Amino acid sequence: MFEVQQATAGEWAVVAAAGRALLVAQAGREPLLRYLTAVRTGFAETLDALIADGLSRTPAFGLLDTSGEAVLLAVRGLPATVTDDGGPRELRAAVSSWLETQVEAASAVTLGEPGGATLPVAEGIVRGTALVWTASGDAAAPPRDGGEPAKLSRITEPVVLEDGALEPVALEPGTLEPVAPEPAPVDQPTRVPESTIAEPPEREPSGYDHLFGATMMRGIEEAAVRAEQAQEPARIDLPGFITDSFPSAAAVGDHDGLTVLSGDLPARTPVEAAAEPPAEPAEPPAAAGYRLILPDGRSEPLAGAVIVGRAPSASAFRTLRGARPLTLTGVEEDISRSHVAVAVEGDTVVVTDLHSRNGTLIVLPGKSPQKLRAGEPTTVVAGTVVDLGSGATLTVEAGR
Repeated sequence: MFEVQQATAGEWAVVAAAGRALLVAQAGREPLLRYLTAVRTGFAETLDALIADGLSRTPAFGLLDTSGEAVLLAVRGLPATVTDDGGPRELRAAVSSWLETQVEAASAVTLGEPGGATLPVAEGIVRGTALVWTASGDAAAPPRDGGEPAKLSRITEPVVLEDGALEPVALEPGTLEPVAPEPAPVDQPTRVPESTIAEPPEREPSGYDHLFGATMMRGIEEAAVRAEQAQEPARIDLPGFITDSFPSAAAVGDHDGLTVLSGDLPARTPVEAAAEPPAEPAEPPAAAGYRLILPDGRSEPLAGAVIVGRAPSASAFRTLRGARPLTLTGVEEDISRSHVAVAVEGDTVVVTDLHSRNGTLIVLPGKSPQKLRAGEPTTVVAGTVVDLGSGATLTVEAGR
């Protein structure tokens, strides 16, 4: 939950969703809706949306991510205050890009300069000039009207009432009259009027009771089977054209016309064919391995994705799952902390510039240098040289 110093108009707005909040100098409806989608997605995606039009057109902003164990903070062009175990400290982004930090045990973060009443917001877009976040479980936040919270005092001694505080009241005799109890109701027996149940009229048998499952009542005389009644059923005379179409039973026999005996089958010629052994499946080609040659001559195998820079941080780029940081020692300040990402995808190597300060160049074998676009993955081959600037280069080689 975030606290926002709301404003009715102005160029500042707060975009909050999924444990992240963005205070940005933007008044357009379309950019704010685009920022809301990015804030719902992640921290790195929000930075991509902010610098999508170029660094020169990037507005002033403060981005706060409290969804993980550590608090991620990025500030550009506005003051920010972070409170942790060491107390409050102020951050000001006196750089051309933005200031990014990660706080492990943050208890409160303030973006902007709050000076009035604040309102809570969990998700949405509101006009506001300042943003305050307080970790759960801390002391109660100051009241929204800006005043000091009321102090509660604990009572540790019993309260003694003075003598004579309560005066007894005497009751006058005869004021209460005895109330006679009401007699309990006596249950009276309920009489049921006598009625004569008429016998159902006798129904004559219709002769169809056996069709509907009805019980048929017969006397002994009717149920007895007499000898003269046990006779053959009457034959049904069929027309001649039906009886003549069937052959006699002696000619037909038991053969149904579908059974084929083995003696009736024609002799088969044996075909001798050499059974060819099944071909063995071809072994899949071994996946090509790659390694990365660092500026100091070290060789690092590429088994997944690595983030190379002066002080790389894998947690800031959650889209690169399983990426491991690779620190360059002895490089200039022009190299960004998280400068470039190198990953193996299938049988190819992909290089991505992570919005570095001075950019990244790649030199393919036999080709001229090419500058990478920030945040756009580019496929390279073995022998490619990745130039980070200030003489720091990486070389992609085949083999582990």
